[in-house]
Amino acid sequence: MNEDESVRVLDLRQMIRLTIYQWVSRGLFERHKQIFLSLLCFRLMAKKIIEIEYTQAQMDYLINCPAKIDPTNPNPIKKWLPDTAWGSVLKLCEIEGFEQIAVHIGKEASKRFEDWYNEDRPEDVTLPLDYRALENDYFKKLLVIRTLRPDRMTTALTRFIKETLPRGTDFTECDNS
Repeated sequence: MNEDESVRVLDLRQMIRLTIYQWVSRGLFERHKQIFLSLLCFRLMAKKIIEIEYTQAQMDYLINCPAKIDPTNPNPIKKWLPDTAWGSVLKLCEIEGFEQIAVHIGKEASKRFEDWYNEDRPEDVTLPLDYRALENDYFKKLLVIRTLRPDRMTTALTRFIKETLPRGTDFTECDNS
């Protein structure tokens, strides 16, 4: 197959994917469209069609956001971070790359994390400390957003899908009428 044919096949695949998404999403309630689009994106990641590095533990955490039961929320952060979020922070520590996040949030950079937490759109603001590198790995930043600001997950997930799916804007901003 020559280069022109392979490009055409990829374009056809993309068009079929978008057409199927449009057909299915017409029958969905608005609140369910992002769930369907997330499933599509995560499935393409699992099949390695979209090259995003992640572990199964990270995906499980993103979907379930588990929390440790009866966490003792340190006093300095108790005023701005709910106990449920602190329990999730403690579970996030079990994932590779986030082992020290509880120490950073609870002691070392508490004020910087509080400032990030209080942002109107924290998904668009760089995280403090070494976590600023997550700007280049938005999937892992989703884990922190899911932990600390679950109210912003819809917007953050839309941004992730838009940037991750080939021609993602076509999916996130398509008119289903």
